[in-house]
Amino acid sequence: MGSIISLLVQRSMKQSYRKSPVISSKYYELYEELMKDKNQGDVINRLAESQGISPALFARSLLQNVSSDSAVVKKYFKDTTLIENKDLAYQVFLGIMNDNQYGPYADIIKQSIGLEYELRLERELRMMNISFSDENLLRLRGYDKTPDFKLDVPIAVDNFIINWIESKALFGDEENHLGYMKEQLMCYWNRFGPGMVIYWFGYLEALDSTPEVNNMFILRTNFPDKSSITQYKIDL
Repeated sequence: MGSIISLLVQRSMKQSYRKSPVISSKYYELYEELMKDKNQGDVINRLAESQGISPALFARSLLQNVSSDSAVVKKYFKDTTLIENKDLAYQVFLGIMNDNQYGPYADIIKQSIGLEYELRLERELRMMNISFSDENLLRLRGYDKTPDFKLDVPIAVDNFIINWIESKALFGDEENHLGYMKEQLMCYWNRFGPGMVIYWFGYLEALDSTPEVNNMFILRTNFPDKSSITQYKIDL
């Protein structure tokens, strides 16, 4: 449920947030007005709430008013100590740290959760003595786009051949699944054949009706039971 709520909040923020010099200027005026009172405390979080956007997005908008160079804004956003105005630097830092949906702090949380579930999948594979190559090893072999795990010897899950497994520590809906299809899954299928995608926090049932599912790959919400897996051996 938490993953679904997080997804809905992010979509809502994307719809309400607009990259505009006019809006950035308006936000900065509101910010400067409140900052006249040195005892206002956490200004960005209060303003973000009043404007209906996340604190990190509001902070980014303020930085766009400070610099029109997107590369500079990105640098300030990642390292607030580089911002010359120390009051603004502190406020941006608070905005980022109090936002669990956007920004560097939110990214770290998502990466940590993703890594946790990749390690969980790795443990499952090792427990079943399923040999694999991970992303790091595949990149050393020259692959630019790689699944989390490429099986050295294919397995079958419910009679569907699996050559690779991709771990997704989130809820799969039509929008993010389509993005993964274009950016990752089609590439994996073209290079390695059919595979399996695990959406650990569930996925929309409608995805099971898409043409690629059960043809190019199967979808699961956890690692399959041992009874549904067929392992093969290569005779030397």
